[in-house]
Amino acid sequence: MTRDFSSIERMAAAGGVILSLLFVGYEIRQNTQVARGSAVQATADQIVQWQTEVALDSDWIRIITFLREGEGEFADLSAEDQQRYNWVVSSTVRIMENRFRQMQLGVIGEEDLGFAGGTSNFNWFRSPHFLDWWDSTNAANAWAPDFLEFFETEVLGTRG
Repeated sequence: MTRDFSSIERMAAAGGVILSLLFVGYEIRQNTQVARGSAVQATADQIVQWQTEVALDSDWIRIITFLREGEGEFADLSAEDQQRYNWVVSSTVRIMENRFRQMQLGVIGEEDLGFAGGTSNFNWFRSPHFLDWWDSTNAANAWAPDFLEFFETEVLGTRG
């Protein structure tokens, strides 16, 4: 009888270990979903903050209106306006780089890069004024090679 009781104890202990591992797996899955949701929300917050800031900047509105209406190119802007454009536009690329890194880490999925809108909007990144700016900068020195390859291939469509 002692032997049967010992077997039951071992089976109960093994069952407890298995249940504990299942619970830990469940908790990890839940935490991953929370982290993914937080990352997506943080990116959305960055976009909203960026859009709000530039929407209230009369100099930026003047610059982007000039470029979008086809009156000029990046090179036609004054040195001061080129600097403004550089800072604003660099921030959009940094947001995209942040999303790319989160994707690499598995925090967000490729679908969370948001190619249909937000900072990854093809219309923005493929606009003549953006591409003019991109070509005028030394992107190879400003961005990590893996991000540069991704950005120029998947977002800009300038690499084959």
